[in-house]
Amino acid sequence: MRDKRLHPKVLKVAIGIPNEGHTLPESYDNHLIVSFHLGTMQEKWKYEKRDPCYEFYWFTTGRLLTPIAREKLLEEAIKGEMDYLFMYDDDMVLPIDMFEAMLKDMEDHPEIDVLAPLAFMRNPPHFPVIYNAKEGYDKKLHTRYVINQVVKNYPKDKLIEVEATGFGAVCIRMSIIQKMQEPYFFNLTRSGEDIHFCFKARHEADARIFVDTRIKLGHLANPQIVDEEYYEKYIKDNDIELPDVPHRYNLYGKDEPSD
Repeated sequence: MRDKRLHPKVLKVAIGIPNEGHTLPESYDNHLIVSFHLGTMQEKWKYEKRDPCYEFYWFTTGRLLTPIAREKLLEEAIKGEMDYLFMYDDDMVLPIDMFEAMLKDMEDHPEIDVLAPLAFMRNPPHFPVIYNAKEGYDKKLHTRYVINQVVKNYPKDKLIEVEATGFGAVCIRMSIIQKMQEPYFFNLTRSGEDIHFCFKARHEADARIFVDTRIKLGHLANPQIVDEEYYEKYIKDNDIELPDVPHRYNLYGKDEPSD
């Protein structure tokens, strides 16, 4: 029988960013801090002989189409005989303890196959990326399809089972991959690769998908271009009164106003 104090179980965790190349400074700094924290936790767990203990392996794909990048990361995780695959987008701001919080969920709930933290859409109206799925079969194309319905009012600060979720960050239990067929993410449907993966995992591996709304991500939105049109709209929307143009300006092509 294994002595947990002397020989703790070691689980291998792959980590990768599937959409590199345009990381903003806010998320870059955050990812460095989270990575340093994770390295510190790994050494702390080894010293304490935590059971299970985790080893983290970082993989990179470069600038590829996101579905293909996810396929590559999963391929490396399979080659490396990983127990878990973590992916997170480069425009996400992560809680510093995201990794250990999600792994603790997976430990405590072996029924979880796919786990995501709470995240929101980049663009207005910024709905949460939590979905109900209406499924059907297209007789002309001879393929299944899924229509995603956004869960706009979600249970707060709960671990909830869902039909599909976006992969701003995600942890996948690698044991379900053995039951699935390639390609895992790439598809020609209208669904995003993350929703498509959830659909496949549920149908091919009887996977159960969860979101922990206690673990909250920040999503860096598109920067606003502040031009005259935006400025005037902002003034109007916020009921800001502007004084008249001062007469001290010399308007080109006009007579100078007198003092």
